[in-house]
Amino acid sequence: MLKVLKRIPRVMVIQETSVQPGRDKLRGIFNYAHLFGPWHLHLVQGRSGEERPTSADDWIAYDGIIAGQMMLDLADALKRTRTPIILMDPLDDALQPGSPFAKLSCTQDDSESVGIAGAVYFLERGYKHFAFVGEPLNRNWSVRRGESFMRRVGEAGFACHLFALPAAAADWKAGEDDLAAWLKALPKPVALLAAMDSRAHQLIDLCSKNGLRVPQDVAVLGIDNDELLCNGSIPTLSSIRRDTEACGFMAAQMLDRLMRRETRKREVARYGVLGIVTRDSTQTGALPTDPLVQRAREFIRINAGEHIGVPNVVKHLSVSRRLAEMRFRAACGRSLLDEIQAVRLERVARLLEETDLPLTEICTRCGYRTDVHLRRVFKGRFGCSMRDYRGRLRDA
Repeated sequence: MLKVLKRIPRVMVIQETSVQPGRDKLRGIFNYAHLFGPWHLHLVQGRSGEERPTSADDWIAYDGIIAGQMMLDLADALKRTRTPIILMDPLDDALQPGSPFAKLSCTQDDSESVGIAGAVYFLERGYKHFAFVGEPLNRNWSVRRGESFMRRVGEAGFACHLFALPAAAADWKAGEDDLAAWLKALPKPVALLAAMDSRAHQLIDLCSKNGLRVPQDVAVLGIDNDELLCNGSIPTLSSIRRDTEACGFMAAQMLDRLMRRETRKREVARYGVLGIVTRDSTQTGALPTDPLVQRAREFIRINAGEHIGVPNVVKHLSVSRRLAEMRFRAACGRSLLDEIQAVRLERVARLLEETDLPLTEICTRCGYRTDVHLRRVFKGRFGCSMRDYRGRLRDA
């Protein structure tokens, strides 16, 4: 019989939010509560000092629980409660026969579709050598992504190199020397899928330390599209975007049905891939192959916020200005000065979009000596003033 709720439900959400998928899942839960609630939400994120249940009696105050993989920290207490629980992406151990969680409804990542998406992405770009690196603890979702990636590549007639994880990998540094040697030994150019963005970020750093070019030698694709990691990487990281917000929404939907007694049957809701965001780590055709030009672009991007000019770039390259200009224009279709200006304006636009910094401070941070000059250059490039540009973004 359908239960009529007599008060606003109190729901505990146990979910780590330090990574993009966790934040997306939480957003999905909030969206559902906003549309079909209201709910009182108590978040347990694994932070020090936060309020969290310590005994079975603490659960009585809640009408429902949504638990991510972090629920393992509270597994003993969760076993003893009769409060409706929905699991998000449980590990295999939680679903084994005999587990107290095996009969609970849950959401599950379609890891197979993630691996296939990565394989198709690289196959369409003409690669003939492939590799996969799993996450250090070799969890079930990582294994399945790697297996489906290898299987799809095999169906196309190619082999896939798999990095053998150390038996007792405890952190990112475990086996790093072996991983670097493995990367060097791979046939080049190679298309490499990493189990997650943080792992891909580590691989890009290892390539840089060991003289491997990304993407020319190793094209790196991550998973989760964590924008902080992807845009903070050098080069920026391409990534598979999973529908993790839908995961949170579906978990909230299933919990709502349990709290209202619309169903008591176990449900499993799967979610897959939204798309792939391409950035520099896989854009081989868009990046110059001339080592001199690569060094020039790197120097400009590192120092764009300083008062550098073409002579500074030429001095860094240790060649004549004429040779530097000729090779840069041949590879990029524009001059060194145009590149400095473009990188600076790109930074200006980003600061306008993502910060509340005063316009005069943006001018200083982006290497312009006067804000009058910056305002004139910016309007010529974007067709509006800096103030209007920021205002339009906020209105949107």
